[in-house]
Amino acid sequence: MKIKTIFEERLKVVNIYFLLPIFLVLWNTLLDPLRRLDLWWHIKVGEIILASSRIPKTDIFSFTEYGKEFAYPNWLAEIIFFIVLSIGGIEWLVALNALIVVLTFLVVLKTAFVTKVNPRLFAVFMLVPAISFTMYSNLRTQTFAFLFLALFIFVLLSYRLKSKKYIWFLPILMIVWVNIHGSYIIGLSVVAVFLGGESFRYIMRKWTNDHDTLDQSAIVRLGAVLFLVIVATLINPYGGDIYRYVQQVGSDPSSQMFVTEWQPPKITNIQHVVAFYLPVLMTTLIFIYSRSKPDLTEIILFGGFTLFGFTAVRNGIWFTIAMTPIAARHLVHIPVPLIAYRRNATDSLRPFEAPVTASVLFILVVITVLFSPWVRPHLGVAVLRPSLVDEQIPLEAFAYIEQHGISGRMFHHQDFGDYIIWRLWPQLYTFIDGRVHLFSLDVVHDYLNAIAGREWERIMDKYQISYIFLPKSDQIPLLAIVQQSSNWRIIFEDRKSIIFQKLN
Repeated sequence: MKIKTIFEERLKVVNIYFLLPIFLVLWNTLLDPLRRLDLWWHIKVGEIILASSRIPKTDIFSFTEYGKEFAYPNWLAEIIFFIVLSIGGIEWLVALNALIVVLTFLVVLKTAFVTKVNPRLFAVFMLVPAISFTMYSNLRTQTFAFLFLALFIFVLLSYRLKSKKYIWFLPILMIVWVNIHGSYIIGLSVVAVFLGGESFRYIMRKWTNDHDTLDQSAIVRLGAVLFLVIVATLINPYGGDIYRYVQQVGSDPSSQMFVTEWQPPKITNIQHVVAFYLPVLMTTLIFIYSRSKPDLTEIILFGGFTLFGFTAVRNGIWFTIAMTPIAARHLVHIPVPLIAYRRNATDSLRPFEAPVTASVLFILVVITVLFSPWVRPHLGVAVLRPSLVDEQIPLEAFAYIEQHGISGRMFHHQDFGDYIIWRLWPQLYTFIDGRVHLFSLDVVHDYLNAIAGREWERIMDKYQISYIFLPKSDQIPLLAIVQQSSNWRIIFEDRKSIIFQKLN
């Protein structure tokens, strides 16, 4: 009887409603295969750094920009990727991605949860950021940065609630962040916004009757933390030049013009709507209808992350991570009976509900096991994406190139570039790959013209191309043109890709 009582009490702690958005994020991440771009070349860099005990200073992977100065500020994430892959294979990389994304979501959930909110309402509210998370669940160095921003927001919002015990961890977190991804500048900006916003609120408290501000000593302490965070950004292999790198990548014309994720989100694209516009709309409505109006710091954060999200598709997730906890704190003050918290209501599980909850938990765990990278590939169920690697990567073609020792200059689709670096370098060098900010506009224009079939023979001669490697797609004009050319012959073809060799 005692064991049963303990079991029931444990279940009371686990509110089944909270689990729904968490498992939504977890399952989507487990089912997301490792993508074609922005991962594989990073793993190769990690291997090179560990083997040579140094970080490369130039491009060593392409023949179009070989030797050009190129920074590798993501070196720590690249080492982590390679070590994880070496120890546990592809399965561990998928698991690592799930771990980081779910941890990030849990930190956001923890920061957002207010004790006076109805758990059922809160679970529905968290479905919006959960869906947004699913749009950014692919593994890349940026994935680590999601967790860092979530931790920064957690620490700073806790500090506003007079919790001082975490604030000094921010400089330590920044040392890691700056060596993992260039988005460290977001963390620095958030600390600066909190300092500026809270300082202004403190100065204006006599006129605004705002008595919920930090006191003077807390503001001074936050200023000291900002100073240490700035110093922490300099603790990296590039020192102060790390700021120049961020500026160069952010303003790179090739990325801005030709890379989809660097384009502004479109209101006509359902994925962009779900990933960015829906969280913005939800937060806006909560601010409008809540009795508790956002303060200056919250308004600056809302405006800043909204504008940042408008600049590029890839920036939408930052809004969700930063603003979800703030929106949740205003959610409880919306004066609508269906939303307002009922103080006399209880959301604890009654004893007779425990078996049902246990059954639901068991089912959720079983589904998670089936979705795991160690089980899913062996189920052979197409809807569960049995391949752990993006199925658009033509693995058979890469195996053919590797086995036949094909070398020389190859023109290939950009989507193949990153995997060429991982699988075939230094046997092959890339024409272009996911590091778009590395390549000059001339190279990018030549690539786009060739893919479109414009002046393609001149471009092949210009770069002394011996092989052409393309996906089987009607959307690539070059494919049909080369197939009709008498100067090229097919040496490999399957349902995914085709490789041509130039005839002498």
